Amino acid sequence: MRIVSVAPVVPFDGIPHAGGQYYLRHLRALADDGHEVTLVAPDSDDNRAARARSTVTATIVLVPLPAPRRGLRRLTALDERQQRRFFPVRPVRRVCRAFAQSSEVRALFAAADAVEFQWTQMGWFARWVGAPARRLVFAHDVMLQSAERFLAAAGSRWSPRGLVARVRLATVRRDERRVYTDVDTVLVFSAKDAAVVHRAARCAAPVRVVRPPLAEPVAPDAVSGAESAVVTAPGGGTVLFVGAFDRSVNADAALWTLREIAPRVHRRHPGARFVFAGANPTDEMRREAELVPDTVTVTGRVDSLEEYYADAALVLIPLRSGAGVKFKTVDAMVRGIPVVSTSIGVEGIVDDVLSAFALADDAAGLADGVCAALDDPAGARRQARAVQPAAAAEFSVERFRRTLADVYASTSDES
Repeated sequence: MRIVSVAPVVPFDGIPHAGGQYYLRHLRALADDGHEVTLVAPDSDDNRAARARSTVTATIVLVPLPAPRRGLRRLTALDERQQRRFFPVRPVRRVCRAFAQSSEVRALFAAADAVEFQWTQMGWFARWVGAPARRLVFAHDVMLQSAERFLAAAGSRWSPRGLVARVRLATVRRDERRVYTDVDTVLVFSAKDAAVVHRAARCAAPVRVVRPPLAEPVAPDAVSGAESAVVTAPGGGTVLFVGAFDRSVNADAALWTLREIAPRVHRRHPGARFVFAGANPTDEMRREAELVPDTVTVTGRVDSLEEYYADAALVLIPLRSGAGVKFKTVDAMVRGIPVVSTSIGVEGIVDDVLSAFALADDAAGLADGVCAALDDPAGARRQARAVQPAAAAEFSVERFRRTLADVYASTSDES
């Protein structure tokens, strides 16, 4: 089958965010099933560098973006931040204009048997795809729930933050409904997200649940050396938070951790170290970290997260907003690392079989959970290792490949 895969990023080995890691495995699964894949993404410095490093079996097409006018780069960047703030479902205008003007993109869509859109934003282009090609959108995040939570947390509806939240919710409701009704199938990562898609689309949209392939075969002793180091670490251990910090949900969680959770932990475990691993940390994060350089590390972009997982006594997921399955939570579980999280951080993951070491939605409760794991690292690790096999089965590569093959077999039958 000829599949065109439209995405904001080009994945490569070691891409430092979970969504990109999922997409890399997704493309490899399509290639292994014999599909002819063309990846279409916006041209950017990051995507050009990623194309040079990429090992995916796919033709990679980068769509040139119009350059900002001379002297207006900062103004353009500010304008695009505002576009993402108020219209988060839509790609920014430069990307929309580039795709609309690209005859190559139109030709690829016309020749495809199926066109998939990775991340809801790229589904904005689905209406350009004509019959008989099937249209699928992989909704990594269902944005309606995020927008509703942002409004709920905004306080007064007439405050500046409240007004922004109300406008954003209105645009998300309209734009996300358009995306989901423009495609033939919506793919989500949990049953909870499937229910939100139906609510966002205001109809029984055709939704399939595809559990992401986040579990490589991991032997129980794969990180036994790290476990030994964690158990015997004097005076504390490493608390890891992984995220792309240009996403506001991660930056907010990081600042909340630095200001309210970490100080509580340090009063009981002064030797505990907090590591914030991921690209694009904010200036505010760096300033807060510089106040306590002996106990906080902000890494910035890293080539691989494995060394940070190997050193972690636990993974902290202090998210207060957002939606969708949090890949960082699963990444910790399939590695047998204790998880301390908010309820948002485990949505669509924790059930009767899978559990976190500790759950709380306030700073004091999260700090208590972190301290409990540091007080008894061997016990925390035993709990995590008990969950590991079930997590590995639920999010296995084999299960994902079977589901994806079935999705595209059904797509082929419908064409």
